[in-house]
Amino acid sequence: MRGAMELEPELLLQEARENVEAAQSYRRELGHRLEGLREARRQVRLPCVVVWEKRMRNCGALPKRPRTFSWTAYQKYLYWLMCLVYLLSWMTQFLT
Repeated sequence: MRGAMELEPELLLQEARENVEAAQSYRRELGHRLEGLREARRQVRLPCVVVWEKRMRNCGALPKRPRTFSWTAYQKYLYWLMCLVYLLSWMTQFLT
């Protein structure tokens, strides 16, 4: 019985060493996977950045259209007509 008790800590220690070794191996594997993913990200990101910069340069080279509002004669006529109607409705309160 006593021999079995002395053997048990040795087995537990051996199992713990194996678990530590497995954990370290798994960590190394995850590190390699992470490095591969980072490299893939760099390979995808670089062309995207190049395309984006090229588009920004091309858009900067385009002539800018002025953002002025241009009314047609008909719109001006309606605007002044509405102003006149408003003015006349306002003045009627003093006439009555």
